[in-house]
Amino acid sequence: MQQKLLKLSTLAILIAGVTSAHAAVYKIVEVEADGSVDAIDYYGKTTNQRTEYYGQAIKPSASENCFDGSCGNGDAYTLVGESRFGASGLEYRDEVAYISDILQEINDVSTLESYCKNNLGFNTCLTWAESRYYGTGYNTEDVRDESGFGGLLREQQAFRNGYTRNSFLLKDGAPVKTFAETSGNYDNVSNLGTLKENSMNSVPNGIVTDGSTDVVYGVTSAAYFAKDGRFARPFTKRGFVQDIDGTNSAQLLPPESATKLATAMGTSTAWGAVKNPSNSNLLVVGSASFTESYLDDSRKLPSSNNLHIGGTDVGLSTDKLKNCPSQASSDLNGLFNTWECQFTMFSNDAYLWTVNPADGKSKAIRIAERKNTSNDGNTLPAQDPDEKRRSYQASARSIAVVDSKPIIVGYSTERVSNDYYAQRATIYTPKSTLNLADVKDDQWTPKFIGPTIKDGDKRQFTYTMATDINTNNKVIGVAKLDRAESRAYAERMFIYDNNNSSFKYLDNSINGIFFDGSNGYAAAINNKDMVVGKLDAETANQVDGRQRRQRGFLYNAGSQIANSPLNAGGAWFLDDLTNDGVTKGNKVANSYRIAEAGDINDAGVISATAIYCEGGYDNLSQGATCQNGAKNVERVVAVKLVPIKDGQISARPAEETQIKRNGSSLGMLALTLLGWIGFRRRK
Repeated sequence: MQQKLLKLSTLAILIAGVTSAHAAVYKIVEVEADGSVDAIDYYGKTTNQRTEYYGQAIKPSASENCFDGSCGNGDAYTLVGESRFGASGLEYRDEVAYISDILQEINDVSTLESYCKNNLGFNTCLTWAESRYYGTGYNTEDVRDESGFGGLLREQQAFRNGYTRNSFLLKDGAPVKTFAETSGNYDNVSNLGTLKENSMNSVPNGIVTDGSTDVVYGVTSAAYFAKDGRFARPFTKRGFVQDIDGTNSAQLLPPESATKLATAMGTSTAWGAVKNPSNSNLLVVGSASFTESYLDDSRKLPSSNNLHIGGTDVGLSTDKLKNCPSQASSDLNGLFNTWECQFTMFSNDAYLWTVNPADGKSKAIRIAERKNTSNDGNTLPAQDPDEKRRSYQASARSIAVVDSKPIIVGYSTERVSNDYYAQRATIYTPKSTLNLADVKDDQWTPKFIGPTIKDGDKRQFTYTMATDINTNNKVIGVAKLDRAESRAYAERMFIYDNNNSSFKYLDNSINGIFFDGSNGYAAAINNKDMVVGKLDAETANQVDGRQRRQRGFLYNAGSQIANSPLNAGGAWFLDDLTNDGVTKGNKVANSYRIAEAGDINDAGVISATAIYCEGGYDNLSQGATCQNGAKNVERVVAVKLVPIKDGQISARPAEETQIKRNGSSLGMLALTLLGWIGFRRRK
């Protein structure tokens, strides 16, 4: 059996054994799944004890402060999340693969491997790619035996084989339906056929409170519909807004001005929402398709070397793909009966919907004009003038009401040096003509923030993106390096003060946990300027090496938090903030390692995803083994982190010398855990 090496000092083991119990800063409360996810028939496979549960968003708080010790187990704060049986293949939320694929050509093992080599640099990129295409736990000796869980191949085969969902939307561990599960919510049902149950994937992005009603928003795929021996779905992504129990669920449609194909099969997303300051409606932001991408491109279809049915290679036709716009105009039966049209790609722009929670009615409103703001100010076409295979992409990722004005952040497209398209972090500021009682198109002015894509003549970033904004006008985001730094293609995190245009990276000048070359994702910032997300927890070489272990973190960009040791400007791994010194026991803090944080409300409660070891890890160190390195004993679970009054920070013991552990345990799979779920956001 292949052995993996992790670091753990003898001193650390001794410390772990004698550390006394104390009150941590955060209590870990596991969100128990109700078991119904495992009850579905997933390709005849056993899913019990391997289903993964992720914490995505937490219910917003009002004036409460859980650091005063009044919140118990956080029962007042609903957590929404999702389940996964295995790898998603490509993230269910993002407009294009890995934010960066504006060529929209990542669709098989070869293109996944190329992305990994060029943007991650691991020496295991083939395995990385195969696990995303063939699914988690695929047979390395026979990749075509379809033994994997999840994976992109299952979606590509669905036209002939049908499909069983990989992801459920969850409220406190119980599945919640969306509009996508009822055939009456679809147009063109007579052309589509019969809806197949449990054939869609649904994921949440956040919760907003509308008076006495909690509203959840996110992204779902369409169901597959059966007709004449084929299974087709009308869209791959569609934003939804609904009450938290799913009884009133509405979809966010593409704009009325969209092309026929974008109207029939275009995508939308819901990334952020706030209550409209002028009425009882919600302002929901995200993205929507306005036209199809360049389709006369064979690279937008997967290779026949990978796509197969029953072991037989399947070759798809570019001629049929480029004919899909014509079919959308005159032959909807032909559109849904053509396999190639299931691979249609679109140009997307940042959109806003004013949603009436009572009836779900909404209309797509373009946030800003598509202008080349950094150069000549001309309108940017849907296809890059220098390379028409590249498409315009923009997305609104968050919205906050700042001094009665709705400020929106996300990314939009820049034509860099009038040479090529790239995505860049953007703030959308409302114009003086904005009327919130009757919102019209193009009532916000976009502004790029943060680093430029090019440094002189050289490209320095693949993309930059703002991920969240709070009511203090503080913005967080990420910038993905296009070159290696400290043996990693780092994704740098940043914070931007929109009040004074002040920008800074989260780097070692702030705190040592943000080391040079570290990869991170800043997921959320609350209105007390507390930032949470995920961050590299080790410095192993990624270029020509392996993926680093990541852990959830908290950075206090605001002032000292009362009744806590969270000082202004401090940053900590959540594993340290939850460490109470108790080594063994049933569901004690040492039973968990916090893999990532998705959200934090103003009361300080955090939604997170953890790796769980029954009975507790073998010691208190961050990279400790579970049950002496036994295989398949760890689980991925959703957790709430609830503040403890007057808690103490106890850093976990360092890992300094090497010990052996079995490479096939989930503890090692945790190194790639967050690669499965991609970028995660809430509001």
